[in-house]
Amino acid sequence: MRAGAPTALVIPVPECSTVLPPPSDMPHHITVLYPFVGRRRVTAQLLTSLTEAFGSHPAFDFELTAVGRFPGVLYLGPEPVQPFRSLVEECTRQWPSHRPYGGAFPEFVPHLTLAIGPEPAGLAERAASLLPIDARATEVWLMEWRRRGGWRRVARQPLSGVGSGPTAS
Repeated sequence: MRAGAPTALVIPVPECSTVLPPPSDMPHHITVLYPFVGRRRVTAQLLTSLTEAFGSHPAFDFELTAVGRFPGVLYLGPEPVQPFRSLVEECTRQWPSHRPYGGAFPEFVPHLTLAIGPEPAGLAERAASLLPIDARATEVWLMEWRRRGGWRRVARQPLSGVGSGPTAS
């Protein structure tokens, strides 16, 4: 039996939502882990493991400070990067068979995607003019992909100091 479309663990960045258009139907975010479990494997036990993985990590402030590019991707880079890397390291300890981007890249680079594919005219310049953007990471969202309806949040796990336990969306 197939486990369904993969899910993703992301840190929402609502501070960008009023100033920059999201590149997809998923709100602005910094990915912690994708691909994650198939959506049919989202269970109460998995939600408990999210609490174990993220509940002790403190919420943190960061800034989006630079415009960058990967092949076919325009993004904003956060500073500091270490809190994001710590969350990814926790994921690889907790779920060793799930590596960021399926292990396609030798190093995890935290980033907030602005555009995938052809770059909209003037977007990089507009984004650069807004920097730095102050933000705060307060929770990790478990997102699932549905062929009809796109991405939707199915749970949110507060980081330490924000709340307790995962909540279904």
